[in-house]
Amino acid sequence: MGAGDRNTGCGGKFVIRRLALFTAACVTYSAFAAVECDTRKYYECYDYQESEEDKKVWQEEKYKLPAAPETNTLIPFEVNVSNANQFFVDPASVSVGNDGVVRFTVVIESSGGARTVNYEGLRCKTRERRLYAFGQKDGSWVESQGSSWILMQKQQHKMHNAYPAVLAYEYFCLDLEPPPSAEVAIERLKSGPAATSLR
Repeated sequence: MGAGDRNTGCGGKFVIRRLALFTAACVTYSAFAAVECDTRKYYECYDYQESEEDKKVWQEEKYKLPAAPETNTLIPFEVNVSNANQFFVDPASVSVGNDGVVRFTVVIESSGGARTVNYEGLRCKTRERRLYAFGQKDGSWVESQGSSWILMQKQQHKMHNAYPAVLAYEYFCLDLEPPPSAEVAIERLKSGPAATSLR
């Protein structure tokens, strides 16, 4: 074997060694990125783009507005430790549709005593939220005019009151999948958050 052949062999080994190091670095980066994703905001963590085919196939089920929430059965959940508001979900209103949407009534109470009641939905796969109706003091509902699905990435600019993202990431949409039943969704609320990266 000539000197030229020996040099080519060494060069080949060098290239292979560099390639192995590069591959290892890529694997390490991918693992780091996956961990980093868990510590970022829910609506920035995933880059799901709904295909045109999915848009054509998916149809939202018809929904029925629930009864007014009972104060003594509300389940509290925390949005932000620095937030003076209190947040609750009415367990009787929770449903998981065949369309993959988790629907629920959320109650927000401010430190000043103001009370907001909303009936909402979360489409886990696409990270979207829809506000269906506003609760009134007499227990009735006023449906939201022009209600549509809104991507939480566009909607939630601040985490101070980002309760839809908290409910999605920590309770209802783990791994972008809805819970198998309303009972499971309610149990998750009672058990506490599955992650604390939104705190």
